[in-house]
Amino acid sequence: MYPELQALIHEAEFQYLNQENLNQFSQEISTLKNRIAAYKLLRDEEISIFQEIADDVVIKFPKENPKKIETAIRHWLLITRYSAMAMMLNNHEFLEHRLLEWLTDIVQAHQSEAIFSTIYSLLIAKLTEVFSNDELNHLQPFLAQANDYLMNTSVLAN
Repeated sequence: MYPELQALIHEAEFQYLNQENLNQFSQEISTLKNRIAAYKLLRDEEISIFQEIADDVVIKFPKENPKKIETAIRHWLLITRYSAMAMMLNNHEFLEHRLLEWLTDIVQAHQSEAIFSTIYSLLIAKLTEVFSNDELNHLQPFLAQANDYLMNTSVLAN
């Protein structure tokens, strides 16, 4: 669950929320509405976003096995979907526990770090075109978390 809301709900079990906590609760609800709007936009634009990314990756890696590129794009599609859910929950731990622990091994096994890094860069560039700054500011930290986790773990493994 949304950690900030969960903490406020837990506090309300013991006493009424004071004005500061009510303001924080209101802010969290408002932010949640914005996060849901960003989630819906991503859901609706996912196909066009990833089709452009796929086209660009094939151009950037002309000698790479198409199956390897397809697999990397599918993995980033999963990363993006999990990142979107983590964004709605505002919970970085959700992303790490649900996705990143198993995906790191897959990336290393397929030696796809360069492709993954390129897809991440293209994804951020495309989202900058599609999303408002506010929407991007909600999602980007989760995508960056995934990318950093994958790239840093790859460096440590080598």
